[in-house]
Amino acid sequence: MVLAFRNPGLACACLAHLVVGREEDLSITRIIHQQFRTPDKSAWPPEWRSLSALWQKQQWKWQFWTDEDEAKLFHEDLPEFEELYHWIPNCLQAKISQADLSTYAILYVHGGVYADMDTAPLGDLEIFLQSAKRAAGRHVAVVVNIARPDDGLLEVRGVGGLAEPYSTDTDLMMSTAPRHPFFYQALVSIRDYARQHNQTVCGRDRRTPTYDLMFLTAWGRLSMCTRAWTEHGMNHSGLQLLESLFLRDPVDATFAHMALHVLGNISLEELQSNPPPKSDLRLDRWLERKLLHQSAPRQGYASLDPFALQVLFQAPDLLLAPIAVSPMLSKRELRELHLRCQEDTSCFKQNLTKTAEMQLPKRDPQHNLLLVFNEDDGIWEGSWNAEEQQAFRNMEAKQTLEL
Repeated sequence: MVLAFRNPGLACACLAHLVVGREEDLSITRIIHQQFRTPDKSAWPPEWRSLSALWQKQQWKWQFWTDEDEAKLFHEDLPEFEELYHWIPNCLQAKISQADLSTYAILYVHGGVYADMDTAPLGDLEIFLQSAKRAAGRHVAVVVNIARPDDGLLEVRGVGGLAEPYSTDTDLMMSTAPRHPFFYQALVSIRDYARQHNQTVCGRDRRTPTYDLMFLTAWGRLSMCTRAWTEHGMNHSGLQLLESLFLRDPVDATFAHMALHVLGNISLEELQSNPPPKSDLRLDRWLERKLLHQSAPRQGYASLDPFALQVLFQAPDLLLAPIAVSPMLSKRELRELHLRCQEDTSCFKQNLTKTAEMQLPKRDPQHNLLLVFNEDDGIWEGSWNAEEQQAFRNMEAKQTLEL
C-alpha cells in the first residue's frame, strides 16, 4: 500500500523513518535484478551471457524482469505511475525510458541491487553493503559513482571519483531494503517533469527550449535527484533549478553538464542564489570563476572498512560510492573475450579485472567492485544489429578453424 501525503517533504521524512529507522531490522535485501525483453539467452548479445553469469555467481537471489513482469509490477504495486509507464515509450519512441522507470520501481518495491546487462561484479557486494549500512546506522540507498578513463574528450557523464561525485548512471543502483523513498521520489520527479513540459518533451515544439533525453529518466535524472536529496527528502526547488539547466539549447546544456559534475563541491543553495547565466560567453566565464573558487570539499565523507573507501553521504539515508569503473572496451572486444574464454567466468573476470586496473592505474584495485561497459552507444540493442550479429558469426567461425 502506498500512502498519499499532501506535503512531499513530509512524505519522504515519514517514509524514511518507517523504512530505515528500526535498528532491530537491518538485514540487507539479497536480490540482484536484471532486465531485458526476453530471458531467452540465445536472443541476447553474446557478451551478456558471461557478464550475467558473473552476477549469478554472487550467491544471492537473481531475479530477471521482462517487459511483461514490469508492467505487472506497476499495475499491482505502483498504479499511480502506471499511466506514465505506458506513456513513456511513445515519447520520441524512447523505449529505453520505460526500462529506466522500471529500475526505480523495482528497487523501490523490492530493494536489492539493480544491474544492467552490460555490467559485472568484481568484488563482494555483501561486505560493501553491510559496511555501508553500519556506517549509516540504518538502511540506505546507494548511488554508484562511476570512474572512466580520462582520454581528454568531453565526457558529459563525468569521469568519476569523489572530485566529481555525481558521475552516476542508472546502470547500477542499490538499496539495502525495500521501500526507500528516494526511488519513489525519482519516479514522482519524472512524472511531474513530463506533465509540466509535455510539449517540449514529446511534442518537440522547436519554439520552446530543447532538452537532453538522458535528463528525463536516465543518468542525468539520477544525478539531479541525488544532488537534490536531503535528510528531509527531495529539495524540490533545488531539483527544479537543476532541471532548468537542461531546458536550454544544446550548447548551453553542455556547460550545465559541467556544472553538475565538475562543481560537485558547490552547494545547491549557492547555485540557487547565484544561478548560471544563459548567455554562452557569460556562462563560460561563470564556470571558470566557480572552478577557481570552488569551496572546500563538502561535509559528509566517511570511510568504509575493510576497503578504506571514501564515500559521500548525500543524506543520512543516501550515499554516493565510487565503487565502479567503466573501461574503454567496445562491444566487439567483449565478444572476442567471451569467445576466447569459452564462457569460463573465471577467465572472463580475470581479463576484465586486468583491463580495469591497466586503464585506471591510480585507483586502488580493491575499490573496483563493479564494471560498466558503455562504449559503442550500445546499451541495449544498438550494437546487436544484423551487421554485428554477422561479425560475431565470423568470429565464431574463425575461432573454430583455429581450434
